Amino acid sequence: MIVLGISETHCATAAVLRDGAIVGCASEERFSRLKNDAGYPRVAIDALLRELALSPAAVDRVVLAGTRIPSYDWMNRVMRDPAYAREYYAVRLDAPRRGLTGRARRLGAKLGLLDPAPGKSPLPERERRVAVTTHLGIDADRVSLVDHHTCHAAAAYFGSPFAGASALVLTNDNSGDGLCATASSGRGITLERSEATPSGPGSLGSFYTLVTLLLGMKPGEHEYKVMGLAPYAPAGPTERATAALRTVFDWRDARPCRFEWKKRGPLYRALLEATLGLRFDGIAGGAQRVLEESLLGWARRMHERYGGERLALGGGVFMNVKANMLLAEEPWVTDLFVFPSCGDESNAVGAAYLGYLELCARRGIAPAPRPFGPAYLGPGIDDAEVEAVIRRRDLAGRHRVSEPERIEERIAELLASDGVVARCAGRMEFGARALGNRSILANPADHRVVPLINRMIKNRDFWMPFAPSVLREREADYLVNPKGLASPYMMLAFPTNPKRRDEIVAAIHPHDGTARAHIVDEAWNPPYYRVLREFEARTGIGAVLNTSFNLHGEPLVASPEDAVDTFERSGLPHLALGRYLISKRTP
Repeated sequence: MIVLGISETHCATAAVLRDGAIVGCASEERFSRLKNDAGYPRVAIDALLRELALSPAAVDRVVLAGTRIPSYDWMNRVMRDPAYAREYYAVRLDAPRRGLTGRARRLGAKLGLLDPAPGKSPLPERERRVAVTTHLGIDADRVSLVDHHTCHAAAAYFGSPFAGASALVLTNDNSGDGLCATASSGRGITLERSEATPSGPGSLGSFYTLVTLLLGMKPGEHEYKVMGLAPYAPAGPTERATAALRTVFDWRDARPCRFEWKKRGPLYRALLEATLGLRFDGIAGGAQRVLEESLLGWARRMHERYGGERLALGGGVFMNVKANMLLAEEPWVTDLFVFPSCGDESNAVGAAYLGYLELCARRGIAPAPRPFGPAYLGPGIDDAEVEAVIRRRDLAGRHRVSEPERIEERIAELLASDGVVARCAGRMEFGARALGNRSILANPADHRVVPLINRMIKNRDFWMPFAPSVLREREADYLVNPKGLASPYMMLAFPTNPKRRDEIVAAIHPHDGTARAHIVDEAWNPPYYRVLREFEARTGIGAVLNTSFNLHGEPLVASPEDAVDTFERSGLPHLALGRYLISKRTP
């Protein structure tokens, strides 16, 4: 039984489920090379079907995530056209205050008479279905649509390792099908929604996105930078900014609970007026505190109302690993699962799970959804393709190209001698976080690699921390994780052990000592595990610095061609590409 789940919104993604297990998942941006590319993920679908040796005719069901989405053109325009983004978010001091005109426009949009914003027209359901049927050549009755937040919840619960045990399932994001948050109870193969929060009054996602814009960063993409900046702020500026921001936005304990804008008028202007004269880092710290306290207050209330000691989380707000860390510390939480890369891209997975359950019910088959498991679900690296790229680009004529007998050992040797190595091997990992197969690696004990990678390779903001990949056997040496929570996807932050912190100093947040850790299990990725083991054998350190293999603002590399292109456009000294090692010649 083959089900194809599709998300068409920001970071459009396809997921393939076979007999209850997710066996393929990839985002269109990796192939188009356009960050957060929205639309029908045609190339990603083709790549997955090719990787899995499936024909379109083998697909039993296609499920589209979301019952109402904006046009593809609008979603890409608001992400890539700065002038339009400024217009959409009303980024000007003289923006008119919201009144009858604004209310009339919202009512007209609700009735389908007006666009909700200039150019933000809804995409007709028929067009979405036709994109599928014409591409795959399948009948329209094989295509269905499911609710946005139901997809988030399904990915979180059925993708969890809870094996059908009861759990509280929370979703939280900017907006999807008119909602920004839901609470559900999961048990066995059922998900029962208990509460839903409308996005009209506001959402945590929209609040954090507008603060991102206020701080001069790219909304919908750079929220992680606000989170990274927040710990640098001293207590005083953070407290003042928190109080100021709460005059504009806060959460309200009600039935359902709400996340609300407290002032009328253009929201950007309200935030700007409230924070005028406050420090840049203080605003980041205040925004992070408002998000954390709102999320914690809401989650506690959902637990009080609906129970559940296991917690499954989905939706873009839970990309905030610092907030996830605080949720993990709640005494009532015995186990926590945050779906990897839980923004809209994860809805392709949720849609696939839901399509599988619906298909099983139709056919009278007992469903057995499998946990999400290892995230290495994209196309793999083909040796013949690597060799062709090496020849076509004459890499041997410009660089040192070798084929080490044991490539993982050679990578470890370079890392131990303070080298920086990009690794592109095996199947591409799904999501925003590099998990070793499309990663840049370095010695985590050498603080000098931080400015080196930032200056020569990543071109990142100076305050952004890196992250460690840690051997499971060495987890307790470096991380404070009293509940033994799994962290195979870099979706949780942990306090670090001060006794061994110097061994991973380059891979932690320098101002609060936390680490967004990737705990590496041998069974999930044996070759990458060998790199860490060989590095440990040479240094005694059971971890490496791991950051995504891309240039700032670009998607992670996907193909050998992408890897070589990024290698040559950066200051990277070494590229481990499949079984080959490519090193730049030193002057």
